[in-house]
Amino acid sequence: MLCKYCKKEIENDSVFCRFCGERVQRARKKPKEEVPVPAPQLTASGKYRGRVMVAGQRVWITEDTEAAYYVRARAVKSGMIEQAKAAPKTTLGDLIDKYIADNKAVLSPSTVIGYRTIRGNSFRDYMNQNLQSIPWQAMISKETERYAAKTIKNAWRLVTAALRYAKQPVPTVNLPKSIRKERSFLDFTQIHAFLSAIQGDPYEAAYLLALHSLRYSELAALVPGSCSGDLIRVRGAVVPSEHGLVKTELNKTDRSRRDIPIMISRLSVLLHDNPLPITARDMTLNKHLDRLCRSAGLPTVTMHELRHSFASLAYHLKWTEKTTMQLGGWATPDVVHEIYTHLSSKDVNDDVINMRNFYDRVLDSENPCPNS
Repeated sequence: MLCKYCKKEIENDSVFCRFCGERVQRARKKPKEEVPVPAPQLTASGKYRGRVMVAGQRVWITEDTEAAYYVRARAVKSGMIEQAKAAPKTTLGDLIDKYIADNKAVLSPSTVIGYRTIRGNSFRDYMNQNLQSIPWQAMISKETERYAAKTIKNAWRLVTAALRYAKQPVPTVNLPKSIRKERSFLDFTQIHAFLSAIQGDPYEAAYLLALHSLRYSELAALVPGSCSGDLIRVRGAVVPSEHGLVKTELNKTDRSRRDIPIMISRLSVLLHDNPLPITARDMTLNKHLDRLCRSAGLPTVTMHELRHSFASLAYHLKWTEKTTMQLGGWATPDVVHEIYTHLSSKDVNDDVINMRNFYDRVLDSENPCPNS
Protein backbone atom coordinates (compact mmCIF):
# COMPACT_ATOMS: atom_id res chain seq x y z
CA MET A 1 0.00 0.00 0.00
CA LEU A 2 1.01 3.68 -0.53
CA CYS A 3 1.31 6.26 2.24
CA LYS A 4 -1.39 8.87 1.53
CA TYR A 5 1.01 11.62 2.68
CA CYS A 6 4.43 10.87 1.22
CA LYS A 7 3.19 8.35 -1.41
CA LYS A 8 5.89 5.84 -0.58
CA GLU A 9 5.36 2.07 -0.52
CA ILE A 10 4.73 0.71 2.99
CA GLU A 11 3.52 -2.61 4.43
CA ASN A 12 -0.20 -3.31 4.11
CA ASP A 13 -0.82 -3.64 7.87
CA SER A 14 1.10 -0.48 8.83
CA VAL A 15 -0.55 1.93 11.24
CA PHE A 16 2.17 4.61 10.85
CA CYS A 17 4.28 5.37 7.78
CA ARG A 18 7.88 4.30 8.35
CA PHE A 19 9.11 7.19 6.18
CA CYS A 20 7.09 10.26 7.20
CA GLY A 21 5.68 8.98 10.53
CA GLU A 22 2.08 9.94 9.77
CA ARG A 23 -0.82 7.67 10.89
CA VAL A 24 -2.16 5.96 7.79
CA GLN A 25 -4.93 3.81 9.39
CA ARG A 26 -6.57 3.05 12.69
CA ALA A 27 -5.15 0.21 14.77
CA ARG A 28 -7.30 -2.84 14.52
CA LYS A 29 -8.88 -3.94 17.78
CA LYS A 30 -8.19 -7.45 18.90
CA PRO A 31 -11.30 -9.58 19.09
CA LYS A 32 -12.64 -9.77 22.64
CA GLU A 33 -11.66 -13.01 24.39
CA GLU A 34 -14.53 -15.04 25.80
CA VAL A 35 -14.39 -16.56 29.26
CA PRO A 36 -13.97 -20.33 28.81
CA VAL A 37 -16.72 -22.44 30.35
CA PRO A 38 -17.41 -26.17 30.11
CA ALA A 39 -19.92 -27.40 27.56
CA PRO A 40 -23.35 -28.17 29.03
CA GLN A 41 -25.12 -31.49 29.02
CA LEU A 42 -28.69 -31.95 27.84
CA THR A 43 -30.79 -33.23 30.74
CA ALA A 44 -33.77 -35.56 30.54
CA SER A 45 -36.04 -32.54 31.04
CA GLY A 46 -34.65 -30.89 27.91
CA LYS A 47 -32.60 -28.24 29.75
CA TYR A 48 -28.90 -27.51 29.41
CA ARG A 49 -26.85 -27.96 32.59
CA GLY A 50 -23.16 -27.46 33.40
CA ARG A 51 -20.82 -26.59 36.25
CA VAL A 52 -18.61 -23.52 36.59
CA MET A 53 -15.64 -23.65 38.98
CA VAL A 54 -13.34 -20.85 40.17
CA ALA A 55 -10.87 -21.15 43.07
CA GLY A 56 -12.50 -24.28 44.43
CA GLN A 57 -16.06 -22.89 44.26
CA ARG A 58 -18.60 -24.70 42.11
CA VAL A 59 -21.82 -23.30 40.68
CA TRP A 60 -24.32 -25.26 38.62
CA ILE A 61 -25.96 -23.43 35.69
CA THR A 62 -29.23 -24.65 34.16
CA GLU A 63 -30.95 -22.91 31.21
CA ASP A 64 -33.62 -23.69 28.66
CA THR A 65 -31.33 -23.25 25.65
CA GLU A 66 -27.64 -23.88 24.98
CA ALA A 67 -27.07 -20.23 24.00
CA ALA A 68 -28.68 -19.00 27.24
CA TYR A 69 -26.49 -21.42 29.21
CA TYR A 70 -23.28 -20.01 27.70
CA VAL A 71 -24.35 -16.41 28.31
CA ARG A 72 -25.16 -17.02 31.96
CA ALA A 73 -22.21 -19.34 32.64
CA ARG A 74 -19.71 -16.79 31.28
CA ALA A 75 -21.36 -14.01 33.27
CA VAL A 76 -21.24 -16.04 36.49
CA LYS A 77 -17.64 -17.10 35.98
CA SER A 78 -16.55 -13.56 35.09
CA GLY A 79 -18.16 -12.24 38.24
CA MET A 80 -16.49 -14.94 40.36
CA ILE A 81 -13.09 -14.15 38.83
CA GLU A 82 -13.46 -10.43 39.55
CA GLN A 83 -14.65 -11.19 43.07
CA ALA A 84 -11.62 -13.41 43.62
CA LYS A 85 -9.29 -10.65 42.35
CA ALA A 86 -10.89 -8.09 44.66
CA ALA A 87 -10.80 -10.36 47.72
CA PRO A 88 -8.09 -9.56 50.27
CA LYS A 89 -5.07 -11.83 50.11
CA THR A 90 -5.40 -14.14 53.10
CA THR A 91 -3.23 -17.19 53.63
CA LEU A 92 -4.46 -20.40 55.20
CA GLY A 93 -2.13 -19.86 58.15
CA ASP A 94 -3.47 -16.31 58.71
CA LEU A 95 -7.01 -17.65 58.64
CA ILE A 96 -6.33 -20.31 61.29
CA ASP A 97 -4.30 -17.91 63.47
CA LYS A 98 -7.19 -15.43 63.54
CA TYR A 99 -9.71 -18.16 64.33
CA ILE A 100 -7.63 -19.38 67.29
CA ALA A 101 -6.91 -15.85 68.57
CA ASP A 102 -10.55 -14.72 68.38
CA ASN A 103 -11.90 -17.86 70.07
CA LYS A 104 -9.16 -18.47 72.62
CA ALA A 105 -11.29 -17.21 75.50
CA VAL A 106 -14.08 -19.72 74.83
CA LEU A 107 -11.93 -22.74 73.94
CA SER A 108 -10.38 -25.05 76.52
CA PRO A 109 -6.61 -24.69 76.99
CA SER A 110 -6.04 -28.21 75.66
CA THR A 111 -8.11 -27.43 72.55
CA VAL A 112 -6.00 -24.32 71.88
CA ILE A 113 -2.84 -26.44 72.17
CA GLY A 114 -4.32 -29.00 69.79
CA TYR A 115 -5.24 -26.32 67.24
CA ARG A 116 -1.77 -24.79 67.40
CA THR A 117 -0.21 -28.20 66.93
CA ILE A 118 -2.30 -28.69 63.80
CA ARG A 119 -1.36 -25.19 62.63
CA GLY A 120 2.32 -26.01 62.98
CA ASN A 121 2.35 -29.53 61.56
CA SER A 122 -0.48 -30.02 59.08
CA PHE A 123 -0.73 -28.75 55.48
CA ARG A 124 2.71 -27.17 55.84
CA ASP A 125 3.17 -26.70 52.08
CA TYR A 126 -0.03 -24.64 51.90
CA MET A 127 -0.10 -22.58 55.12
CA ASN A 128 1.55 -19.57 53.43
CA GLN A 129 -0.52 -19.87 50.25
CA ASN A 130 -3.40 -17.55 49.37
CA LEU A 131 -6.80 -19.11 50.02
CA GLN A 132 -7.96 -18.37 46.47
CA SER A 133 -5.13 -20.40 44.93
CA ILE A 134 -5.11 -23.51 47.15
CA PRO A 135 -5.97 -26.77 45.32
CA TRP A 136 -7.91 -28.19 48.25
CA GLN A 137 -8.20 -31.79 47.09
CA ALA A 138 -4.53 -31.93 46.12
CA MET A 139 -3.70 -30.55 49.58
CA ILE A 140 -5.67 -33.36 51.26
CA SER A 141 -4.18 -36.02 49.00
CA LYS A 142 -0.63 -34.89 49.68
CA GLU A 143 -1.23 -35.02 53.43
CA THR A 144 -2.10 -38.74 53.20
CA GLU A 145 1.59 -39.39 52.50
CA ARG A 146 2.48 -38.10 55.97
CA TYR A 147 -0.42 -38.69 58.36
CA ALA A 148 -3.12 -41.19 59.25
CA ALA A 149 -6.71 -40.63 58.13
CA LYS A 150 -7.91 -39.57 61.60
CA THR A 151 -5.16 -36.92 61.88
CA ILE A 152 -6.08 -35.50 58.47
CA LYS A 153 -9.78 -35.39 59.36
CA ASN A 154 -9.04 -33.51 62.59
CA ALA A 155 -6.89 -31.01 60.69
CA TRP A 156 -9.59 -30.52 58.05
CA ARG A 157 -12.19 -29.87 60.77
CA LEU A 158 -10.07 -26.98 62.00
CA VAL A 159 -9.70 -25.62 58.44
CA THR A 160 -13.46 -25.78 57.80
CA ALA A 161 -14.22 -24.17 61.17
CA ALA A 162 -11.83 -21.32 60.35
CA LEU A 163 -13.33 -20.90 56.86
CA ARG A 164 -16.89 -20.75 58.23
CA TYR A 165 -15.83 -18.29 60.93
CA ALA A 166 -14.36 -16.02 58.24
CA LYS A 167 -17.52 -16.48 56.11
CA GLN A 168 -15.50 -18.11 53.36
CA PRO A 169 -16.91 -20.88 51.16
CA VAL A 170 -16.01 -24.39 52.32
CA PRO A 171 -14.81 -26.52 49.40
CA THR A 172 -16.07 -30.05 48.91
CA VAL A 173 -13.25 -32.59 49.25
CA ASN A 174 -12.88 -36.34 49.60
CA LEU A 175 -11.24 -37.32 52.89
CA PRO A 176 -9.37 -40.60 53.45
CA LYS A 177 -11.36 -43.34 55.11
CA SER A 178 -10.23 -44.37 58.57
CA ILE A 179 -10.58 -47.80 60.14
CA ARG A 180 -12.11 -47.43 63.57
CA LYS A 181 -9.90 -49.01 66.21
CA GLU A 182 -11.76 -51.37 68.52
CA ARG A 183 -11.77 -50.11 72.08
CA SER A 184 -9.86 -52.16 74.64
CA PHE A 185 -11.19 -52.90 78.11
CA LEU A 186 -11.20 -55.59 80.79
CA ASP A 187 -14.23 -57.83 81.11
CA PHE A 188 -15.72 -58.80 84.48
CA THR A 189 -13.51 -61.89 84.93
CA GLN A 190 -10.36 -59.90 84.10
CA ILE A 191 -11.37 -57.10 86.50
CA HIS A 192 -11.30 -59.63 89.36
CA ALA A 193 -7.73 -60.58 88.46
CA PHE A 194 -6.79 -56.93 87.99
CA LEU A 195 -7.98 -55.96 91.48
CA SER A 196 -5.75 -58.66 92.95
CA ALA A 197 -2.79 -57.59 90.80
CA ILE A 198 -2.90 -53.92 91.89
CA GLN A 199 -3.52 -54.47 95.60
CA GLY A 200 -0.84 -52.65 97.56
CA ASP A 201 0.50 -50.87 94.46
CA PRO A 202 1.52 -47.19 94.93
CA TYR A 203 -0.94 -46.16 92.24
CA GLU A 204 -3.80 -48.44 93.30
CA ALA A 205 -6.10 -45.54 94.24
CA ALA A 206 -5.68 -43.92 90.82
CA TYR A 207 -6.54 -47.18 89.05
CA LEU A 208 -9.60 -47.75 91.25
CA LEU A 209 -10.80 -44.21 90.49
CA ALA A 210 -10.44 -44.96 86.77
CA LEU A 211 -12.54 -48.11 87.33
CA HIS A 212 -15.19 -45.78 88.78
CA SER A 213 -15.28 -44.13 85.29
CA LEU A 214 -13.07 -41.09 86.05
CA ARG A 215 -10.97 -39.67 83.25
CA TYR A 216 -7.37 -38.86 84.18
CA SER A 217 -8.11 -35.12 83.90
CA GLU A 218 -10.95 -35.57 86.42
CA LEU A 219 -9.10 -37.66 88.99
CA ALA A 220 -6.10 -35.30 88.82
CA ALA A 221 -8.45 -32.44 89.77
CA LEU A 222 -9.75 -34.17 92.93
CA VAL A 223 -8.96 -32.40 96.20
CA PRO A 224 -9.29 -33.63 99.81
CA GLY A 225 -12.94 -32.55 99.97
CA SER A 226 -13.88 -34.28 96.72
CA CYS A 227 -14.47 -37.65 98.37
CA SER A 228 -16.57 -37.67 101.49
CA GLY A 229 -18.82 -40.37 102.82
CA ASP A 230 -19.43 -42.79 100.00
CA LEU A 231 -19.42 -40.27 97.13
CA ILE A 232 -16.82 -39.07 94.65
CA ARG A 233 -17.72 -35.52 93.62
CA VAL A 234 -16.33 -34.88 90.15
CA ARG A 235 -15.94 -31.14 89.66
CA GLY A 236 -13.45 -29.63 87.24
CA ALA A 237 -10.48 -31.05 85.37
CA VAL A 238 -6.71 -30.70 85.02
CA VAL A 239 -5.84 -29.98 81.41
CA PRO A 240 -2.68 -29.06 79.49
CA SER A 241 -2.22 -25.42 78.55
CA GLU A 242 0.49 -23.18 77.11
CA HIS A 243 1.82 -22.82 80.65
CA GLY A 244 1.74 -26.51 81.62
CA LEU A 245 -1.05 -28.36 83.43
CA VAL A 246 -3.78 -26.14 84.86
CA LYS A 247 -6.91 -26.88 86.82
CA THR A 248 -10.19 -25.60 85.43
CA GLU A 249 -13.63 -25.55 86.98
CA LEU A 250 -15.04 -27.09 83.80
CA ASN A 251 -15.34 -30.75 82.94
CA LYS A 252 -15.37 -32.09 79.40
CA THR A 253 -19.19 -31.84 79.26
CA ASP A 254 -22.02 -30.80 81.57
CA ARG A 255 -22.73 -34.47 82.28
CA SER A 256 -19.14 -34.93 83.40
CA ARG A 257 -20.00 -32.99 86.59
CA ARG A 258 -21.42 -35.86 88.60
CA ASP A 259 -21.50 -37.63 91.95
CA ILE A 260 -20.33 -41.25 91.80
CA PRO A 261 -21.02 -43.66 94.67
CA ILE A 262 -17.87 -45.44 95.82
CA MET A 263 -18.48 -49.05 94.79
CA ILE A 264 -15.10 -50.56 95.75
CA SER A 265 -14.71 -50.45 99.53
CA ARG A 266 -10.94 -50.71 99.16
CA LEU A 267 -10.93 -47.24 97.57
CA SER A 268 -12.43 -45.66 100.71
CA VAL A 269 -9.61 -47.15 102.79
CA LEU A 270 -6.93 -45.95 100.39
CA LEU A 271 -8.30 -42.39 100.23
CA HIS A 272 -8.48 -42.26 104.03
CA ASP A 273 -4.87 -43.36 104.44
CA ASN A 274 -3.51 -41.41 101.44
CA PRO A 275 -5.46 -38.16 101.06
CA LEU A 276 -5.92 -36.51 97.71
CA PRO A 277 -4.75 -35.05 95.35
CA ILE A 278 -3.15 -37.64 93.08
CA THR A 279 -0.05 -36.05 91.59
CA ALA A 280 1.26 -38.82 89.31
CA ARG A 281 1.23 -37.89 85.63
CA ASP A 282 -0.92 -39.71 83.08
CA MET A 283 2.11 -41.11 81.23
CA THR A 284 3.60 -42.47 84.46
CA LEU A 285 0.34 -44.18 85.42
CA ASN A 286 -0.04 -45.71 81.96
CA LYS A 287 3.51 -47.08 81.79
CA HIS A 288 3.20 -48.62 85.25
CA LEU A 289 -0.24 -50.01 84.37
CA ASP A 290 1.16 -51.65 81.25
CA ARG A 291 3.80 -53.49 83.31
CA LEU A 292 1.21 -54.59 85.90
CA CYS A 293 -1.11 -56.04 83.25
CA ARG A 294 1.71 -57.91 81.51
CA SER A 295 2.93 -59.39 84.81
CA ALA A 296 -0.60 -60.55 85.67
CA GLY A 297 -1.19 -62.04 82.20
CA LEU A 298 -3.96 -59.54 81.49
CA PRO A 299 -4.67 -57.54 78.33
CA THR A 300 -2.71 -54.29 78.43
CA VAL A 301 -4.97 -51.30 78.99
CA THR A 302 -4.55 -47.59 79.64
CA MET A 303 -6.12 -45.40 82.28
CA HIS A 304 -8.80 -44.37 79.80
CA GLU A 305 -9.48 -48.01 78.94
CA LEU A 306 -10.05 -48.72 82.64
CA ARG A 307 -12.85 -46.17 82.28
CA HIS A 308 -14.24 -48.31 79.45
CA SER A 309 -13.85 -51.35 81.71
CA PHE A 310 -16.33 -49.65 84.06
CA ALA A 311 -18.85 -49.78 81.20
CA SER A 312 -18.07 -53.43 80.47
CA LEU A 313 -18.75 -54.37 84.11
CA ALA A 314 -21.96 -52.32 84.04
CA TYR A 315 -23.10 -54.40 81.06
CA HIS A 316 -22.32 -57.63 82.91
CA LEU A 317 -24.36 -56.39 85.88
CA LYS A 318 -27.23 -55.58 83.49
CA TRP A 319 -27.16 -51.80 83.96
CA THR A 320 -29.05 -49.87 81.30
CA GLU A 321 -27.06 -47.73 78.89
CA LYS A 322 -28.77 -44.68 80.41
CA THR A 323 -27.52 -45.49 83.93
CA THR A 324 -24.01 -46.21 82.67
CA MET A 325 -23.93 -42.91 80.77
CA GLN A 326 -25.21 -40.99 83.80
CA LEU A 327 -22.66 -42.33 86.29
CA GLY A 328 -19.88 -42.51 83.72
CA GLY A 329 -20.33 -38.94 82.53
CA TRP A 330 -20.79 -39.76 78.84
CA ALA A 331 -22.70 -37.02 77.03
CA THR A 332 -23.54 -39.19 74.01
CA PRO A 333 -24.27 -42.93 73.90
CA ASP A 334 -21.67 -43.75 71.24
CA VAL A 335 -18.94 -45.24 73.47
CA VAL A 336 -21.30 -47.04 75.84
CA HIS A 337 -23.39 -48.40 72.98
CA GLU A 338 -20.28 -49.65 71.19
CA ILE A 339 -19.07 -51.50 74.30
CA TYR A 340 -22.52 -52.93 75.02
CA THR A 341 -22.92 -54.06 71.40
CA HIS A 342 -19.48 -55.71 71.43
CA LEU A 343 -20.22 -57.60 74.63
CA SER A 344 -23.73 -58.60 73.54
CA SER A 345 -22.24 -60.18 70.41
CA LYS A 346 -19.91 -62.16 72.68
CA ASP A 347 -22.95 -63.34 74.66
CA VAL A 348 -24.55 -64.47 71.39
CA ASN A 349 -21.50 -66.62 70.65
CA ASP A 350 -21.70 -68.14 74.13
CA ASP A 351 -25.40 -68.87 73.59
CA VAL A 352 -24.63 -70.58 70.27
CA ILE A 353 -21.99 -72.74 71.96
CA ASN A 354 -24.49 -73.69 74.68
CA MET A 355 -27.06 -74.68 72.06
CA ARG A 356 -24.50 -76.81 70.21
CA ASN A 357 -23.61 -78.56 73.46
CA PHE A 358 -27.31 -79.23 74.05
CA TYR A 359 -27.73 -80.91 70.68
CA ASP A 360 -24.52 -82.88 71.13
CA ARG A 361 -25.82 -84.24 74.43
CA VAL A 362 -29.19 -85.15 72.84
CA LEU A 363 -27.53 -86.95 69.93
CA ASP A 364 -25.12 -88.77 72.25
CA SER A 365 -28.03 -90.04 74.35
CA GLU A 366 -29.94 -91.25 71.27
CA ASN A 367 -26.86 -92.91 69.71
CA PRO A 368 -24.89 -94.41 72.58
CA CYS A 369 -21.47 -95.78 71.90
CA PRO A 370 -21.63 -99.55 71.20
CA ASN A 371 -18.98 -100.27 73.84
CA SER A 372 -20.76 -98.38 76.57
